[in-house]
Amino acid sequence: MPWLKRLQRRFSPRRMLLGKESSQPLEGGDGDALACVVSRGLCLFLPVDASKAPEKERRSLAALAIRRASPFPDPEFGVAWLPGGHGAAWYWSRSRVMDLLAERHVQARRVDFVPEALLVGTPAAGDESRVELLQLQEGFVARAWQQGRLVADRWWPQAPGPDEWPAFLRAAGPPTGAQPVPPTPTGPAPIAPRPWSARKRASGTLTGLSGLDSHLPRVAAGIGLLVVAIAAMQAGSMLRSGIDIWRARQAAQDLDEPLKRILTARENADRDMAASRQLLALQPRRGTIALLAETARLLPAAEAQVRQWNQTTPETLEVTLVMSEPDPQKLVAAWEESPMFTNVSTALQPRSGEIVLRADISGDAAPVAP
Repeated sequence: MPWLKRLQRRFSPRRMLLGKESSQPLEGGDGDALACVVSRGLCLFLPVDASKAPEKERRSLAALAIRRASPFPDPEFGVAWLPGGHGAAWYWSRSRVMDLLAERHVQARRVDFVPEALLVGTPAAGDESRVELLQLQEGFVARAWQQGRLVADRWWPQAPGPDEWPAFLRAAGPPTGAQPVPPTPTGPAPIAPRPWSARKRASGTLTGLSGLDSHLPRVAAGIGLLVVAIAAMQAGSMLRSGIDIWRARQAAQDLDEPLKRILTARENADRDMAASRQLLALQPRRGTIALLAETARLLPAAEAQVRQWNQTTPETLEVTLVMSEPDPQKLVAAWEESPMFTNVSTALQPRSGEIVLRADISGDAAPVAP
């Protein structure tokens, strides 16, 4: 169906080969995301032996090995897992790749990365051993396979010379019968849409989109149905909201008069309360004579003498007493029972035999007689 193909292309990521010297677009979709193929010239190679590690821990083991071997602090990688738990990893510097994208004015909503080495060539089958030379879009790469494992991967900007190829063979330990001269590639190796690794997710930092192409028609159909369902839900929600608004307006009209009466009554109550507070503020404070009389009533006449009287504010009182055997608890209890005092506290002065009594003067007294 043509519309499904167009929808598939619309949601598929754009693909681009990012080289050391230049970049070039690859066949892909027109989506906002970008699948960036990192050229072999920007990557380093590392074989990973995870044969003794559980399968679920192999990725973490590869990441640890790459961090130890990496000459830069921000490595990202792609890895192909081969039979027996042996891996072939290619890693690169994230900051260098991002700088190249910025220099070439490449913009995308999301960028995923995959090494070019995972998209060119084919893996060795079974216990196959071989040596091959592939021509890439930028440079050449030599690979040495031993019993289905990739043990060496070397990149050159130009075809390897008569000294470079034998050195690669000696370092890789090639199988018997390897050619002492490099083979001649017929042309640049094609870049496949998906990694050749047997695992569906070959990249360590990249990409869960590489195996999605075959499922995009069904994904597109599902998205279409989801859009229709969401539109229907929104239409129903808007209709229900309109009905609710109409009902709310009708109910507000019915409740309009009672609400007005309630609001008017509340405003009157607030106004009366404010007036009452203003009248209470005009109530006279307790006079000094009344306070002295109440103090004399509360103190044992034969045991206590007032040494000092200090009324710092109209609301507080501080009295210094001299008593032979002061009982602070008894004094506080007696003064707290008085309607004239609240928040009573005491402080003993052992050296002078004095006790300082502090209290707040209650302001809800009756007017003082003239």
